[in-house]
Amino acid sequence: MSTCQDTFSLNTDISGIGVRLSYYLQTLFLGCLSARSGSLDEIAGALYTLMATNTAMAVTALILGLKPQPEITLQDGVIIIYLLSMSWITVIFSLASCNRLSGDTAILQLVSVFQSYVIVAFFFVVVGQAPSFGQTPDCNREAVAVVFRRFSASTRSGRIVGGTLVGLVVIGYTFMTVRDYTARVLSWKTPKPEDKVSSHTLPQSQGRQTRPEFPHLSMPSGSSDETIPPLQRRLTIKAAEGTKRRRLMDERLLFMLLCIVICWFFFVLNTELVIRWNQPTQADPGSSWQFGQILPMFLTFLPFINMIGAFKEFGIKPTKQVDVRKTDREMKVSIIWDTKFDAQHK
Repeated sequence: MSTCQDTFSLNTDISGIGVRLSYYLQTLFLGCLSARSGSLDEIAGALYTLMATNTAMAVTALILGLKPQPEITLQDGVIIIYLLSMSWITVIFSLASCNRLSGDTAILQLVSVFQSYVIVAFFFVVVGQAPSFGQTPDCNREAVAVVFRRFSASTRSGRIVGGTLVGLVVIGYTFMTVRDYTARVLSWKTPKPEDKVSSHTLPQSQGRQTRPEFPHLSMPSGSSDETIPPLQRRLTIKAAEGTKRRRLMDERLLFMLLCIVICWFFFVLNTELVIRWNQPTQADPGSSWQFGQILPMFLTFLPFINMIGAFKEFGIKPTKQVDVRKTDREMKVSIIWDTKFDAQHK
């Protein structure tokens, strides 16, 4: 046992301290950004970055682990599984937010599907070849995985449970993906209701007045929600002069942020416990700060800046989405929603 523990060493380019911190911060910032931001561009930029990082990590780990002379161990593989699982969940959550903001997310979804199956391929390789995976197969029997308590990562029962869990996740993900694309194809083939009645609509002069490009800038105080057009981008409505606003809190947003932090803490804690219990003789394994550890930290800047901008714009106030047509396309807009308070204090 001690001989194997003495020979364990992490590949710092794959699971070093800088790489892990980059994953931890990217997933936390992107999760909070997706919960708060209403700009598809803000979320998409950080999302593309994380998906590219996931794909590069999975492909690199597959290459290094399946070489004739492997350069990573099973312990590295287990750590990578934890990191990719955390970021994969974040990607799925962020995609749901993007779909809420816009229906035009086809490219994002295609990239997501590609990186998802690359990640799944890595999971199956590690689980299926656990006893012989990596550069120290004789020590794989002592490798551990952790879910608050440690258990062997290469035993037959552990591989069956792991393989079954991965298989169920893949089946569920594939089902949802096929259903989503089927609905998308059907929506393309089915004419929109507004296209059928467009020729029978009243002239602009006989119907409602032409809406301005940004209706919230000139909306009459007595206009109802039905007079506000379709949505796609977030802007803030400023209160009229002399109107006092109460600092409202969005309970749903706070609940989502709490869930994000709890899930994030779960993965971070167990990932660090995996490292600690796989290398108990080393005080701070894989903590060497070199170029390969510093470079991934720069990937955290974009989601961090966008997250700060989103919270600076909206805070934790409730928002409401309205529809805006800009030029020839519809854009989603979110506004701070305090109409109930204003109505009660008029």
